[in-house]
Amino acid sequence: MEVLERKPRSREQTRSGIIKTAKDIARREGWQSVSIRKIADAIEYSAPIVYEYFDSKDVLLDEIRQEGFRHLRHEYERINKLYRDPEKRLYEISMVQWEFALQHPEMYQVMYNLDGAFCTMPVYESEETQAVSSLIQEIIFSFIPKSKQSIQRLFFEWWSISHGMITLAMMLRGHQSIEQSQQVYQESMRRFARSLK
Repeated sequence: MEVLERKPRSREQTRSGIIKTAKDIARREGWQSVSIRKIADAIEYSAPIVYEYFDSKDVLLDEIRQEGFRHLRHEYERINKLYRDPEKRLYEISMVQWEFALQHPEMYQVMYNLDGAFCTMPVYESEETQAVSSLIQEIIFSFIPKSKQSIQRLFFEWWSISHGMITLAMMLRGHQSIEQSQQVYQESMRRFARSLK
């Protein structure tokens, strides 16, 4: 019985190791350098073994994307329970997005097809992306109930501001300090949340 339990755990550890190794390579060398062969070499397995877990690099990237949005969803749900004020919720969710992008840039790149991380599955078709979108739309709706179309428009506006500013901050790292970018981001997200009242 113990041997049967060890095998699934070992499989999951190998799978997690493949994902972690892909992210490590991307962090050091960029997503263009990530390949199944390079991952296999790094974890000392043959490429066919890695293919048993992920049919292609694209399947691997999609799993990393899902992992990123799953993490954000859990954080957004935590914030939703922690704060009652919708303005505070939306602002804190925006800050979670910012912190996540800075702490895990290689995952953020996959989530939004940035810097050579190209996942063929459109970001909006991901179940986790839709769950994250729904959470934010519910918070926006709690300000002032509006039509679904209006809420979607406001969500698109929030997402554009948040994602656009994060992407620019990542691109301008050598020209503008992260602290300066964060200050502009915070002010913009506060302004947006206040405008919904």
